[in-house]
Amino acid sequence: MKRIMDLKIAVFALTRGYPEDQSLYSSLLTRNESIYNQINKFRKIPVDVILFHEGNINDEDQRHINKNSKDKIIFKNVSQYFKKENITLDGETKFTLGYRQMCRFNMYYVWKELSDYDYILRIDEDILISKFDPHVFEYMYSKKINYITGRFTKDTHTLTNRTLPYFLQAETDMNVDKVYNHKNPYTNVYASSVNFWKEYDVQELLKKIALSDKQLINRWGDHTVQGLILNHKKEPIRLFKKLEYNHDSHSLIIKNNLIRNLTVNSKFNPVSVTGGLFVKFKRWVKNFLKSPNKYDF
Repeated sequence: MKRIMDLKIAVFALTRGYPEDQSLYSSLLTRNESIYNQINKFRKIPVDVILFHEGNINDEDQRHINKNSKDKIIFKNVSQYFKKENITLDGETKFTLGYRQMCRFNMYYVWKELSDYDYILRIDEDILISKFDPHVFEYMYSKKINYITGRFTKDTHTLTNRTLPYFLQAETDMNVDKVYNHKNPYTNVYASSVNFWKEYDVQELLKKIALSDKQLINRWGDHTVQGLILNHKKEPIRLFKKLEYNHDSHSLIIKNNLIRNLTVNSKFNPVSVTGGLFVKFKRWVKNFLKSPNKYDF
């Protein structure tokens, strides 16, 4: 059993490159500063800060980012996972091949790239952390906790709900009616044990789902696949006790405390759309009455 001081820990994100305009890294730099101010500033042994990219953050931009970050950033080129595919995509055109490959990376390849670590924390490039427990990883280790997130979310992507459950029924031994429950982790910020995802049966399931052409064709997202695996393995999806962050691209502020974790962030109130409970309820009724698919949200 490892000593707590020997744990290898990393914060990571898969981020975009802006080789023609360094000013576009401003959001990323703000995110990096918040990681230092809320995590590494308070740790005797800093966590590694890793940025995965598709080969489009050149040496000059890497120097620019490091020069303007208090932590030394580790850059990893993962362009090998983002090759052109001779495949016809279904669904909305806004979900490009690159977007779908991003989902594939975050559900499967990421565990190979992070395999040397014990615990990881994903913080996407559009996240600004304002409150965080810098020693949450040691807490997870001492309590044998494998997964913590900020709140729960549904899968509102109709094409996923129309295709993924039936793929799972045909290709796996999952109890789909039980695990496809729309109680998935919100994955723009989460902490996890890496060893959990390296288990043989977990890797086999991830490989079958992620490397299927249907994952790209139908745009299956990493948050739903993680939720399915965690539910299948009967692994609790826990909530951070102390957390606050701004998710800029979704115009959401996530806050974790005892009261909010029992109400707003609860698995009984998975986030799906903005506009309050009334709007959510109307959308749920509309889908319940019109959708022939029992796996729709």
